[in-house]
Amino acid sequence: MKFLSFDLPLKALDLYPLGDWHHGSRQTFPRFIKQEIEEIAANPEARWCSMGDLIENAIVGSKSDVYLSTSNPEKQIEDIVSMLKPIKDKGLFMIPGNHSARTMRVAGIDPDKVIADLLGMPYARYSILASFGLTESKYRAVCYFHHSRGGGSTPGGKVNAAAKLRLIVPSADAVFCGHSHTTNREPLTWFDAGLKGMIRRKGYNYIIGSALTWKESYAEEKGMRPAAVEQIRVRFEVKSHHNHARYLKQTYHIIEPD
Repeated sequence: MKFLSFDLPLKALDLYPLGDWHHGSRQTFPRFIKQEIEEIAANPEARWCSMGDLIENAIVGSKSDVYLSTSNPEKQIEDIVSMLKPIKDKGLFMIPGNHSARTMRVAGIDPDKVIADLLGMPYARYSILASFGLTESKYRAVCYFHHSRGGGSTPGGKVNAAAKLRLIVPSADAVFCGHSHTTNREPLTWFDAGLKGMIRRKGYNYIIGSALTWKESYAEEKGMRPAAVEQIRVRFEVKSHHNHARYLKQTYHIIEPD
């Protein structure tokens, strides 16, 4: 795990955890990807990170079929770098997905790291714990990011996979994961002991979605339900209770294709 700390010149942060685009797959929805990038470019409070599997990266022996890809991995990397360059100054960091791990296992080359290097962005091999500070606030949002793995095809299996990551950083304000091609927010409450009494704390587990359609896909072949063609945006901002006590608020938004 790598730790990164960001002091952002923002009063509120709109965080876009991007991933599971699978560019190069015939099932990728390029218009939706373009829509996300344009939204980030137009939002002055937007920052983004990559959660892995931006490209399909089908290789011989992988579940993805090399003969059904629309381009080879080299072209997929070039395309993604070109798409993300207009918003690279709003990029925070990148982590890999399981589709990059295919090439890493057989050739020692990590496509996600190549993309990060070409964009000049921080990169971590597996996961990142990040602390986000906002202007004029003593509050920091602590978030954990991991592509995730396994989880099965049922809704409960996908939520449980995110919950297992929470065990690594139980007190984080937010845990983000991808991989399961759905969107979800699970609120969690726990209690802590303060100097003057008990403190009620709250955090969230998020699953970020995908840009994959279903027709003639691996999911259709195996009789699995369609992926969610949607992604999430989470807004962090400091608010005040009626008694003037301040707290860090998270607001969850679904981004759907126009």
